Amino acid sequence: MSRTLRILLASVLLCVSLAGPLAQDVAKRKGFEIAITSPADGDFVFGRTEITAEVKISDPSLVEKVEFYVDDKLVFIDKEPPYACFYDFGTEPRSYVLKAKAVHKEGVTVTATTITRRVILNYQVQVNRVVLFASAQDPDHHFVLDLKKEDFHLEEDDKPQQIVDFYLEQKPVVLCLLLDSSGSMQGRMEKVHLAADKFVESLQPDDQALVIDFDEKVFLLQDFTHDSKLLKEAIDSTYAEGGTALYDALYAAFRKLKEHQGRKAIVILSDGEDTNSKFSFQRVLEAAKTNEVIIYSIGLGVSILDVATHSVLKQLAEETGGRAFFPGRAEELTGVYDQIAEELRSQYYLTYSPSNEDWNGKWRKLRLAAPKRKEVEIRTRRGYYAVRRPLDISPRAAADR
Repeated sequence: MSRTLRILLASVLLCVSLAGPLAQDVAKRKGFEIAITSPADGDFVFGRTEITAEVKISDPSLVEKVEFYVDDKLVFIDKEPPYACFYDFGTEPRSYVLKAKAVHKEGVTVTATTITRRVILNYQVQVNRVVLFASAQDPDHHFVLDLKKEDFHLEEDDKPQQIVDFYLEQKPVVLCLLLDSSGSMQGRMEKVHLAADKFVESLQPDDQALVIDFDEKVFLLQDFTHDSKLLKEAIDSTYAEGGTALYDALYAAFRKLKEHQGRKAIVILSDGEDTNSKFSFQRVLEAAKTNEVIIYSIGLGVSILDVATHSVLKQLAEETGGRAFFPGRAEELTGVYDQIAEELRSQYYLTYSPSNEDWNGKWRKLRLAAPKRKEVEIRTRRGYYAVRRPLDISPRAAADR
């Protein structure tokens, strides 16, 4: 977008924004604000992208709804915080005007606008490869590390695909460690600390991790670091009280991981059903499927009779290529964390160029197997959204390919 056009568009938007408030009650608008938090002004967007907005108001219950617009077209209405929606911007990044409008229950409205930028992508080099991380285990739950590329058979929407890159993954992992410290965890935290401490000690020097603690609220106790001492200090500072905001904690982890490339994982420990989250399970599941993150879930004391919690933890893990564990006692946690640590060191890296070149943003199912080794169980994510990737010519990206 040219500078002249941006100035003209900004002037028009300013006039529109000034016209409405003059007729509104200024007292009601005081302290009532909205901001688009993602994407930022000047970002480029393409494919399935999340738009998020934050409303500032002394009493959040007075917000009736937030409306999201793309180029003045209403695309979503959210009636509960946190306010967000997904929108498919297509395969070619161009300039869009994004608007979020917050509506007060007494009729007052405030708006925020951001303008994305157009980017011309160079697709002379084929970069639309799908990356998979896969684990293989034999019937005795030992990891199988001698498989070759020709041992694997990959299907996308039931159509065979040709694997391009294949090797045992050696690159670092970016990890989010999530710990439930709700009141129901009383009497277990000491063993949780010991097991989680041992787990972070097992991380490789180039790995990095953060620690998120959650009860009825979510707390970032330690941001990403390579320092296991800092991670252990954060882990050992947790204590049990309050409710359970499991989904909010997961969503916070997804947002932190967006800043990073490469192999990403979440290890979440919880002992009960979500009771306090603002996010719904469906929204978190959608985020899990779009963020390409492996989730390992640990349901401490959660049995198959705890239908809701068991199903949530199991589905999050299986959709992303991870595993769900359900230890009956806190004493079993060390063994569970050991298994997760071993799996992170025992993964295969695969890429392929999909035969279906229609990058329409739709969900595509994946199936990976080892037909010649039928006794081996293969785990990877269940699918992906078909969104064209931009060409990244940075040195780091080149090294990763």
